[in-house]
This record gives sequence, structure tokens and C-alpha cells, in this order.
Amino acid sequence: MKANKWEDLATRRPEAPPDPDQGKAQVQASYLTHELRAPVTAIRLGLEILQEQISRKLEADEYQTLDMALKNTARLEGLINDIMDYAKIKAGKMLVMKQPCEARMLITEAVGSMQALALSKGVRLVKEIEEGLPRISAEERRIVQVLTNLISNAVKFTPARGKVEVSVKAGRLEHAGTLVFRIKDTGCGIAVEDLDKIFDMFEQSANSAPKKSVGTGLGLCLARVMVELHGGRIWAESWKGAGASFYFTIPAASEDMSKSFDPYPKPIEYHGLLVEVYRRVNAVLAMFA
Repeated sequence: MKANKWEDLATRRPEAPPDPDQGKAQVQASYLTHELRAPVTAIRLGLEILQEQISRKLEADEYQTLDMALKNTARLEGLINDIMDYAKIKAGKMLVMKQPCEARMLITEAVGSMQALALSKGVRLVKEIEEGLPRISAEERRIVQVLTNLISNAVKFTPARGKVEVSVKAGRLEHAGTLVFRIKDTGCGIAVEDLDKIFDMFEQSANSAPKKSVGTGLGLCLARVMVELHGGRIWAESWKGAGASFYFTIPAASEDMSKSFDPYPKPIEYHGLLVEVYRRVNAVLAMFA
């Protein structure tokens, strides 16, 4: 009896792989592409067509059920895409096609796609974009992916009537020649001891995560990798109970570097005991921002 397709994929060895782990990741990416992504996308498209055709004929509770099915299917599709991206990264197959692009357009797209999620939680999602900024050198969809992952994370941990603000300014000092993006929330914050590990695979802050919040922990990990692939840096600042701010930098397009623009200061880095003092002061100031 012939083995099933999964067994074939799982046991088949690539021809002279340079790295066993790399070959395994390639098999995983191939499997996810052909066996999961296509049918889930087909289900989502079918539900969208069904919703469009019969939505007016449905009772309120029936429409709500259909809408929930559509949203959960889209969420599953996003999860599959995240896993596929991670497999590509592990296999060394993730490439970025950089070109000059406007930060304003990327933020507008990301914020627009997250407004429904924010509204469903009663969270105010706003954007603040500095004028006269140079373009960045980036692959547009990847930066939108970073922004949506960070915004989704911020909305998830922000209570009703809270606020998530997405902004971008020009960098200076160590960040000169880049744009600094910030996603700031008024949620429960992140414990100091968790700040250095929240971008690791499958990590969440145990002290700050609401019990009802669910996730794979892939979003922040992928955000870090995508930023680093663009030659940028990502970090978080927070104090438990006072919200969190996520920052990342993306290099400005060389074509625009001759333009003058206002600098945005990089957070000062201290060591030892002063780290906690600095973060505590930032947290207090954030409460009055």
C-alpha cells in the first residue's frame, strides 16, 4: 500500500542538502504551501461570495455566525502565511525586494486593515506621520506585515477605551539615515524581565498577557526578522501597568538622503541599575503624553 503524501514528504530526503535543518524547513514550506494554503484560501473566498450573495436574507444571528466563520478563516490563513514565512526564513529562502516607498502609505494601509479589529475591541487606533520625511528602502508588503503584526499585538493587549498610536519620524544619532516607526499602546505593559525575549519564537510576557488572549508567538518573531532583513533594528520599551511602545528602524532611500528633515531621537541606552530608572521615568511620562 502506497504511503500517504505527508509520509512521502516527511521521509523524503533532499538531494545532497547543505544542511539537514535547511532541507527539513524546505519540505515544511512546500507541504504548507500545497496542502494548507490553497484549500483555506478557497474556503475564505467561498465564504466571501456567500456573504455577498445572501447577507440581506440572513437573520442577525445567522449573519453574525457567517461573519465569524469568515474572520476565523482569514485568521487561519494569516497563521499559515506566518508559518510559511518562518519556514522560508529557516531555509534561507526569504528575500526582500527593496525599492523606495512612502512610509505614509504603508502606515495608512496597515492602520486601515486593523481598524475593524480595533473597533471590535473598543480601542481607538490612530496614526501620526511627520511631514517631509524621506522615503524608505524596503519591500512594501513586508513593512506592512511588520506594522500589522505589531498593531495587532498592541490592540490585543489594550483594554476597551484604550488607544493605540502608530507614528513615524526621522531618526538621529545612532539612527541617523533611518525612519523610526513607533506603535504605542495604553495596555497592561510588559514586565522588564520580558523585554529582551518577547521577540523570540513562541514567547509572550506571562505577566502582561490577558488570559483570554491567544496567539502563536510568531508575530513578533517574524517582525524582528523582517526588520533585520531590511537592515533595521527593533526593540520595545515598557513598564508594567503603563502600556508599551514598540520601535523599529528602516533605512531611508539613498535617493532621498540629501533632503533635510527633522530628527527623531533614539532612546538613550543605559546599563545596570539605570535601565530600570530610565524605563520607570519613561512609563510615568507616557501616562501624561
